Amino acid sequence: MRIVTVEAPHMLKLIETAPSTSTVWVVQLHVGLTAATGRSPNEADVEPMAEVMNRMQGVRDVAVVPLDGGIAVAMSLVAADANAALRRGRHLAISAARYAGLGEAIVARTRVVPAQGTETT
Repeated sequence: MRIVTVEAPHMLKLIETAPSTSTVWVVQLHVGLTAATGRSPNEADVEPMAEVMNRMQGVRDVAVVPLDGGIAVAMSLVAADANAALRRGRHLAISAARYAGLGEAIVARTRVVPAQGTETT
């Protein structure tokens, strides 16, 4: 038997150094889950989801709240426009839910608004 040891570096949030003309957007999602566990998620279930989303480049803040049969996700992220922010937010939420073992995620409702006073130059 052979034992292999692997050292994994910490996942760090990359910092953009070049000036950007992107805006910070607040993306709010109501996400339904096909319960992989057979129950509604709790705070411990959504914690890994929030952690992995918060480590992504361009994501400023993330909040994930468990609901009966789903989750509410709010995040602020940098994007060129509202459509790009929504696309990125949806993909991040769906991927992070799968990563956290919450099953298939279906985005039911969305809202995207520019964050006040946070436009980058």
